[in-house]
Amino acid sequence: MTTIIITAMIMISLFVSRVGYHLFKLNQLQTEKIAGLQNQLSVLCAGAVGTDNRIMQFEKTMHNLKEQQNTLDLGMNSHQGQAYDHAIRLARKGAGIEQLIDSCNLSDEEAHLIRRLHGSDHQPMNQELH
Repeated sequence: MTTIIITAMIMISLFVSRVGYHLFKLNQLQTEKIAGLQNQLSVLCAGAVGTDNRIMQFEKTMHNLKEQQNTLDLGMNSHQGQAYDHAIRLARKGAGIEQLIDSCNLSDEEAHLIRRLHGSDHQPMNQELH
């Protein structure tokens, strides 16, 4: 009877050892998987931070470009308006098409239009475009 008990105890010990070893290996595998997932998560977070920084830089650059464009637009409109005002004054004084083009940096069509709209009455109104 003691032999049966010893044999049973040995069998139970082998079974417990085998189950314990299997659980130990499973624990190691799960620990490695968790470490891998943590590394992937760290990489994703670092990438997200880098992307966020690039988006912020892009938005800042875009804002600066918009401001510069608005400044340029205002300057162009102001300069262009001054050129038109000067051309109108010249046309009222009887300046010719070529003089409007040269002194006011107008296109041929712009000069003709200003001359027709604002030129003096004694100038011919049906001049051909150059």
